[in-house]
Amino acid sequence: MARSSTRAPALTISLERARAHWHRKQGLAEPLGGSLEEVVAATGWPRTLGGVDVYLALRARVPGLKRQQLDDAVAQSRLQVIPAVRGCIYLVPRPEVPLVLRIAEEQYRKRADREHEKAGIAPTELADVGEAVLKALRKGPLSTDALRKALPEGTVRSLGDKGKKVGISSTLPPALRHLEFEGKLERTLEGGRLDTERYLWRLPTSNPFTGAKVPGEPVERHALIAALFFRQAGPATVENFTTWAALSQREARAAMEKLPLVPVAVEGFADEAWVLEEELAHLREKAPATSSVSMLAFEDGYLAFHGGPALFTDPKHHAWKVPVWGNTRGGTLGDARHMFMRSLFDGDRLVGLWEYDLDAGAVVFGTFDTLAPKRRKAVEALAEEVAAFLRDDMGHAHSFVLDNDEAVRERAAIVKAL
Repeated sequence: MARSSTRAPALTISLERARAHWHRKQGLAEPLGGSLEEVVAATGWPRTLGGVDVYLALRARVPGLKRQQLDDAVAQSRLQVIPAVRGCIYLVPRPEVPLVLRIAEEQYRKRADREHEKAGIAPTELADVGEAVLKALRKGPLSTDALRKALPEGTVRSLGDKGKKVGISSTLPPALRHLEFEGKLERTLEGGRLDTERYLWRLPTSNPFTGAKVPGEPVERHALIAALFFRQAGPATVENFTTWAALSQREARAAMEKLPLVPVAVEGFADEAWVLEEELAHLREKAPATSSVSMLAFEDGYLAFHGGPALFTDPKHHAWKVPVWGNTRGGTLGDARHMFMRSLFDGDRLVGLWEYDLDAGAVVFGTFDTLAPKRRKAVEALAEEVAAFLRDDMGHAHSFVLDNDEAVRERAAIVKAL
């Protein structure tokens, strides 16, 4: 059981040993095998930002993955696009959907109830809109705009200035969110592709909560989420977990108390990181050798779980300037939490950056140090394969819905300058 920080570490390991452990758990040292949903369950939910990176994240772990394979998994509800931790949209395996929706709902309601009151929305009004939505969807999936047009006149009410102040234009979006949290409707892909944030709403073939056992107590739900996180990301700190899950320190530690977690010290990372007790034996063993090379997605969980690129990059390169995502902190490899670049790995070390060169129709990469000829040849072969996927299967290299060709060219120029 996880206890207070006064416990002595059960083990002290080097950062190199922890990094090798993360690398193997993430299916990057060698493929884990299994179905797509099993790979996602083992390695973590990828973000769906409306671009190609959700595909790139899975392809790094499932070599040779085709776009249609992942799109089919979503169309068949084996993987679902849903709001998850921090209100962000992730791709989640169907068995985990009930728990994840409850966690997302819990975090959503902390602010939504206040916002609805300010906007003048009554719960009964949302219930009435929801009933009309479900009736309209019996004829088939609809986009939000098409759904609004299909509803009887007067069903959806504009919220005017009151709504604008809290960012809600009408009663339809919150009604859809409530139905989604209840498992009464689900998102599917407009045009059958994941590289969009335009969804269709449809009635599920079955409610995901049917037969599901989701704990009623928040601390029990948090414990289940913590178990997923530490299985995918351990050794990890309490801060790593709270950042990912949007829980307070108190909530996080209460959840961790319910798990068979033990503290380990990781030199160069944390005096107190936590790992499932069953993994101690693996950490005591010498790290298996790996010859893998990886071209990871933007916002890949391998980096995001542990606070960005710093732990994976040689400290002598930490001063290297990199663009960051949005208004997040940092501007170098050493302090960026969310680097707005795609990373190149040689084994478990971040050795460079990569991007798609639109004009050449090829992937370009740059490294911080010169690669050995055999390693460079392996990266070149991977670059050709990834380029073919982006060029022929995807048709673009945009990271998120507002990304564009000019920004892709700017990132490619940064890579070429390495």
